[in-house]
Amino acid sequence: MTVFIIKKKRTIFLLCILFLGLVMVSRHDQIIHVVSKNLKPIYSVKTETKQIAITFDISWGKENVIPILKILEEENIHATFFLSSPWAETKAGLVKRIANAGHEIGSHGRRHIDMNTMSESELTKELDLSKTVLENLSGQKITLLRPPNGAYDNQVISLARAKGYRIIQWSVDSLDWKRPGPDAIVNNIINGRQKNKGASPGDILLFHASDSAPDTPKALPVILKTLKAKNYELVPVGKLLENAKESWPPGSSL
Repeated sequence: MTVFIIKKKRTIFLLCILFLGLVMVSRHDQIIHVVSKNLKPIYSVKTETKQIAITFDISWGKENVIPILKILEEENIHATFFLSSPWAETKAGLVKRIANAGHEIGSHGRRHIDMNTMSESELTKELDLSKTVLENLSGQKITLLRPPNGAYDNQVISLARAKGYRIIQWSVDSLDWKRPGPDAIVNNIINGRQKNKGASPGDILLFHASDSAPDTPKALPVILKTLKAKNYELVPVGKLLENAKESWPPGSSL
């Protein structure tokens, strides 16, 4: 009887070790995050809906904005526009037009430089000034931030979160700023680039409405119609986050 009890305890112990091992494997990314405290922005979300967020960055120029707004209006789609505040200050009429059309506005910072190169005081000023400008011009509360060039570190994430921002990157990149031509932009979004998938539920798509991306208005109608034909709902980032079960990657936060 004693031998049986010992064997039973050993079996239970081994099963516990096996279970813990499986948990560690399945939650490897989360464990790494806890140990390293590596904070992340939101690249995409897990969702049970067929929603995809469409986003545009603007830092300079005005030629693409109105054509893009007209295309979105024709397709009855609302998007998120991440605006640099100096651009917004000189294009107040366009900011109001974006907001009045029902689109969501987020911050793309003040100066188009990497935020992870700034001191805490510089970053605080950058975030506060851009927020004030964009809220005054748009009439919206600004709660989304896309750091210029996608550059961030723990200080950027933690300070921005403390100021009420959710930091947004992207999971599918059109690469429109490289001017690859409309067909390439369509392919980058619908089918994905090498080693990357095309648009799927929970993704955040990146486009530019600056003059640096003249092919975007040409590619956009095909992209929107194709995704709608696949029964995707194209929404602003805020709506995507509302319906999200969780964000990706580990270290990001809804």
